Amino acid sequence: MKLPELKECFQCFDQYAMLANIREHSIMVTRVAETLYNNLISALPPENLPEKRVVIIGALMHDIAKSLCLNNNKSHAVVGMEICRQHSWPELAEIVEEHVLLKHFDDEGYRRGVFGAKELVFYSDKRVNHHEVVTLDQRLAYILERYSMDDPYRIKRIRANFDTGFILERRLFAHIDFPPEDLFNHLQPCTGNFGLTAQATP
Repeated sequence: MKLPELKECFQCFDQYAMLANIREHSIMVTRVAETLYNNLISALPPENLPEKRVVIIGALMHDIAKSLCLNNNKSHAVVGMEICRQHSWPELAEIVEEHVLLKHFDDEGYRRGVFGAKELVFYSDKRVNHHEVVTLDQRLAYILERYSMDDPYRIKRIRANFDTGFILERRLFAHIDFPPEDLFNHLQPCTGNFGLTAQATP
């Protein structure tokens, strides 16, 4: 699987004019993803999880197109996917595309403790509001206020997407020895390399 190095990710932040607050959000999402991964890998067979690098790079790059899409009606997940494909990172493109909405929800697999990078990035993003770790309920309230426009159809879609998040949360934390609300207290320190061998400075 071809993935960018950490240094390349931060170069992309500059290339695609990522705003400072979105950088902070992306780094916090990556810390959450790293924390989840480290706890899951100690409880599950290694074959149940992707490589750590895939999760970390996916989390770091999930909002690569967010700044570009703030003033238009384009989907930042779709534009981000296109950016990753342009860089010849097809597997990363799929993770970025599905960080807002998972295309396939494999509850049977999740019950067995099998999780992919898409699921870990999707959930981690739902737990970070701006650069703060919040509960799913808090994040849902923010998304409804910011994006629903009081449109019943939008509200229904947003709530349905978070229903997926709540189920995934239960499946993830069935294998983690602390509850979801304690996630912040267990965050991995921000080392700059997220537990990977290559070094990079945000």
